[in-house]
Amino acid sequence: MMKGSKALMAAGLAAAVLAGCSSNSGSNSSASPTASESGSPSASPSASPSASPSASASPEAAKPDTSKEVKLKMYLIGDAPKDLGLVYDEVNKLMKKDINATVEPMFLSWGDYVQKYPLLFATGEEFDLVYAANWNKYGEQANKGAFLELTPELLNTYMPQTMKEMPPEAWEQAKVKDKIYMVPSSYKGFSHVVVGVRGDLREKYGIPELKTVDDFEKYLDAVAKNEPSLVPFDAGASTYATGDLIINTKFTPKLIIGSSGVSVDLKDLSGKLIDISQTPEYMEYAKKMADWNKKGYWSKNALLNKTPIKDSYLAGKSASMAGNLLDMSLSVATANQNHPEWKTELFDLYNGAATFVNPYIGDGMAINANSKNPERALMALDLLRNNEAYFNLTTYGIEGKHYKMTADGKVQALGGSESGFKVDSGSPWGWKTAALYKPLSDQPPEFKEIQEAWTKTAVSNPLLNFVFDTTNVKNELAALKNIADQYRTPITLGVVDDPVAAVNTMNAKYKEAGLEKVVAEAQKQIDAFLQSQK
Repeated sequence: MMKGSKALMAAGLAAAVLAGCSSNSGSNSSASPTASESGSPSASPSASPSASPSASASPEAAKPDTSKEVKLKMYLIGDAPKDLGLVYDEVNKLMKKDINATVEPMFLSWGDYVQKYPLLFATGEEFDLVYAANWNKYGEQANKGAFLELTPELLNTYMPQTMKEMPPEAWEQAKVKDKIYMVPSSYKGFSHVVVGVRGDLREKYGIPELKTVDDFEKYLDAVAKNEPSLVPFDAGASTYATGDLIINTKFTPKLIIGSSGVSVDLKDLSGKLIDISQTPEYMEYAKKMADWNKKGYWSKNALLNKTPIKDSYLAGKSASMAGNLLDMSLSVATANQNHPEWKTELFDLYNGAATFVNPYIGDGMAINANSKNPERALMALDLLRNNEAYFNLTTYGIEGKHYKMTADGKVQALGGSESGFKVDSGSPWGWKTAALYKPLSDQPPEFKEIQEAWTKTAVSNPLLNFVFDTTNVKNELAALKNIADQYRTPITLGVVDDPVAAVNTMNAKYKEAGLEKVVAEAQKQIDAFLQSQK
């Protein structure tokens, strides 16, 4: 967190920018964040419920009452680590003392969250805190009334530390129809995919260092032909990595219409929508996936596979993994600690292709609209985000058992494969703050190299902050999701007899389901949004 004069400057900037400037949804009044593999309208007075919060101190009279003990229930996405209970016992010792509350984390696994997340709200289950993100249909759920509106009064009263730390831009991105429903992460990074492979096998079969998807394919082919005990790439129904590697190195897409391929290419400032599913590049991708499937690059039951790719790799069942840079960096460090003989390597296959930095709303936390303890939930989140003791526990585990700090301020993970709480394994991304997140002592050197390379190729486009308001096309979007489940996933995994026919059928079904209507609505909102930026 900033101190001294910097804090005063930040507070003044937040008040000026958030209370007095235009917001980026002249269209956010018509926009909600899109799901992405991973705004705001005209200004309104800071006293208004729809204004962005400012970093002003709450009056003493508004000091929260914590005399009654409360138990908070929190939903996260991921798979709970073995020592989660031990870690949260320590968290709750602190929280009981600080705000007379305890928190119980619940997990929606990677294999089930797509189906189970919406049901949390549809069934009226009682809970308080929940992970929220633009790639997980934050705007759509906000429009449905799933989340509590976070007014400036609530945030200034119950999250004063966050008010000082949060970049003003983050609040603008979190707006849906000019109201805030999420406390975003303040850590900005990349969601682009990198791959991890076994260096010992790459060297064994004489494959040069990987620079392109074709290089990766040569590696997979060598494993498929020579290592019968290993799955080359253990893909599953939730796998997005192949599309990101092959499609996103040709386009620089921001997905606008979930469950479809309709995106904007961020290199194009005109904002014209493109349906990637109807491009020659997508057809070639479908053919390649069918070819990879026939060659045995993943298992025959891939459609039923719910095991995360990195878990399969770390268990020694597969020869490669793929995911975002931070997650793969952690996985490479774990692999090299547990199995140094694998010589696990991290590779960037973008090869100079354009990239973009994630919006802040790529991770965040929201309050359930039906929470019985919203004020205490916000206070708990303020501690998780800004208090180093809470942050370290939920991100790294218990010091001395799961990690230790090195002399140069880095985190050294302990326990190897036997650790019951690996770094980030408790799914703390929703409260990740840039000031408190620490580097790992064994972080692969490729992490910094790739990050620097992507920073150089990162494009800037106001549409990074655009959010699509799905209110007028809810029925069509529900139909599109059904089409995606039935047709798109099999194409992604290549489990189709004729990829050309499969793509043509999928696109025809999309049209029947009303995709053209959704595209027209999205394009209208994008055009209005871009006009508001001039």
